[in-house]
Amino acid sequence: MNKFRINRKREHLILACQGSRCSFTTLYDDILLPHDSLTTINPDETDLSAAICGIEVKSPLYINAITGGALVSESVNRQLAMLAKEFSLPMAVGSQFAGISNPQLKFTYQVVRKYNPQGVIMANLPATATLKQARAAVEMVEAQILQLYLNPAQEFIMPEGDRVAKRLLANVAEICRTVSVPVLVKEVGFGIGASQAASLAQAGVRAVDVSGTGGTNFARIEGRRNSSRWWTPLASWGLPTPLCVADVAVNGPNIEILASGGVDDGISALKCLCLGAAAVGNAGGVLWRLRNQGLAGARKYTANYLRQMQVGLALMGKRSLDDLKQVPLVITG
Repeated sequence: MNKFRINRKREHLILACQGSRCSFTTLYDDILLPHDSLTTINPDETDLSAAICGIEVKSPLYINAITGGALVSESVNRQLAMLAKEFSLPMAVGSQFAGISNPQLKFTYQVVRKYNPQGVIMANLPATATLKQARAAVEMVEAQILQLYLNPAQEFIMPEGDRVAKRLLANVAEICRTVSVPVLVKEVGFGIGASQAASLAQAGVRAVDVSGTGGTNFARIEGRRNSSRWWTPLASWGLPTPLCVADVAVNGPNIEILASGGVDDGISALKCLCLGAAAVGNAGGVLWRLRNQGLAGARKYTANYLRQMQVGLALMGKRSLDDLKQVPLVITG
C-alpha cells in the first residue's frame, strides 16, 4: 500500500465534507407522494422492516461505503459502527484494497466489527478485484454481503486513475459463483440503468445499488485534485437516482434494487422505495454531520431520517414498506 493511495483516501474524506455535492437537478422534487387526509395510522404504528440481499433488517436505511485505509479512517469507521449498532443499520466499509495490500491498515476496517459485532456489514472492493482479494475482504470484516463498485467516470477524471477492465463482467461472475456471501454491485454516483442491471443479473449479482447523481460528486472531487480544468463539463455527468430506480424497476431484470445518491432524508427515501427500491443508502449526509457536528449530530440526523419515514408512511395511510409497491405517484416536471 503506497503513501500516495493513503493520501488520496484522506483527500477524498476532506473534499467530501467541503461541499463536493451534486449541484444540478436530482428529480426528487418532481416526485409527489400521495396524501391521505383520512389516514387511520399513527407514525409509531408503522413498520420500517426491510430486507437486503435476503437479510432481514429493522429499516431500509444503510450506511453506504465511505472510507478505510488511512489512519483517520479508523476514527470515522469506529463512530459509524457505533451509529450503525445504535440504530440497527447495515453498513459498508470503504474500499478494502488498502487493507489487503498492507495488513497494517486492516484495523481501520476491522474496527467496524469490533464495535458492531452482531451488525450487518458489507465488504467493499472495486469490481476489478481478484477472487482472492474478494475472499480476503469478506474475511477481514466478517461480512455478510460483498459490495463491488463500478467507477469508470471517477477513474477517467482521477489524475492517476485506472483504465477500464475488458473482462469486467466475467470477473464479477466468477466472484459471484465463488464467494460465500451474496454480491451487490454499486456505482459511485453516476447511475446504473436497466441495461447494465440486466448484464449484472446474468452474471449472478444479487442486487444493484443504482447510486445515481444527487449526492457526493466524485467528478468534482477528483477534478479538484486535478490542476487542469478539462473535466469541468463532466461535473454534471450521470443519471439521477430516481430515474435509475424507475428504469431498472420497469425495464430491467428481476433483481433487487437499492438506491443511493442524494437520498438525504426520509421522504426522498420513501420516493425511491415507491419507485421500486428495496432499501436506501446514505453516505454523504452521515459523513458531513459526523465530521462537522460529531457523533451526536450524526445520531440526530439518523433519528430524524427514520422518523421522517414513519411520518411519511402514516400520511400516505400505509403501515409498512410492503404497502408502497402499488402507491400511485404524482410526477411533475
